[in-house]
Amino acid sequence: MSVFKGSVSRAGRPALWLALTATVSACGAHRHTETRLERPETSPTHTAAATPADVATSIAGGSSAKAEVPTVAGGNGSLETFMTKVRELSARARPEKSNAQTIEMSDPRLRAALIASTAAPSPESLRAVAAEYLRLGVLDRAHGILEQALRMRPGDPLTYDAMARLWRDEGLPNLGLGDAYRAVHYSRGSAAIRNTLGTVLQALGRNQEAVAEFKAVVAKQPDAAYGWNNLCYASIANGKPAEATEACRHALRLAPDFAAAQNNLGLARAQAGDYAGAAEAFRMAGSSPRADFNIGLAQAATGQYAEAASAFERAHRAVPQWHDAALRAWQAERASRAATEGSVIE
Repeated sequence: MSVFKGSVSRAGRPALWLALTATVSACGAHRHTETRLERPETSPTHTAAATPADVATSIAGGSSAKAEVPTVAGGNGSLETFMTKVRELSARARPEKSNAQTIEMSDPRLRAALIASTAAPSPESLRAVAAEYLRLGVLDRAHGILEQALRMRPGDPLTYDAMARLWRDEGLPNLGLGDAYRAVHYSRGSAAIRNTLGTVLQALGRNQEAVAEFKAVVAKQPDAAYGWNNLCYASIANGKPAEATEACRHALRLAPDFAAAQNNLGLARAQAGDYAGAAEAFRMAGSSPRADFNIGLAQAATGQYAEAASAFERAHRAVPQWHDAALRAWQAERASRAATEGSVIE
């Protein structure tokens, strides 16, 4: 890859940064120790799942269980908030299908978690069941199981934290905000739980409040690389690239292989106008399709259209359904030809 040449005019930087922030991967939302549970495509053989109490019947009989609406846990928000959650869960519930194998029967991890929670019911075992339902994309069941955990241990901060992350990861952070605040209250300000609150605030666009939470996280736990990384991204969202760069570099000193922090460092350098530094940071983040896409953006910003086209094409080959990568590869290739021929793109 060639070294950056040329520069972007001061007038062109705001428009470029808008393009970067609209398309570049944002990696600040999670603790370093977590993995996001992506919602898979609905399988025609999967149906609504049974509760832990019904696990023996589900596994032995193979019958489908109808999705149930969770009940209100003590102190878990207002009636209006509860009804909003019920509507969301009802809209996303999977329909019952007769004569179909249930996910409790077909998924070994879920089946094991259900058996364990039936043998030794506790908030911990119920949260494990909820995590498996989330992995399988059964949001209504995951929420219902977490409600059971709260009935068993009202005021449990870890269960409220799981509730908040459930709504955040489903793209409904407004429904998780109250749970996030309750988790912080009952945990007496645990660093990891305040981090969740920060990510929920960030998802709501309340970036200044998110920065305050992430600063509290690293003040309480200075070796928390995830906190420094989230502080980096929140600072980018607030338009403060110098603060973001410092936070990301701190995260990388603590965890040199932290790809999300490398990616966010690239965002911070691009926001500051250092596109060579941005491309290097994106490259250090790894050879993932997202890194290639981000490198392409930084290269296109400095007129390296042929190199940018190659980077976008690599991203598109890795993820064929990524239409934006294909479009940008075509645009960069067209710009490269125009630059070579000395023509103007209309």
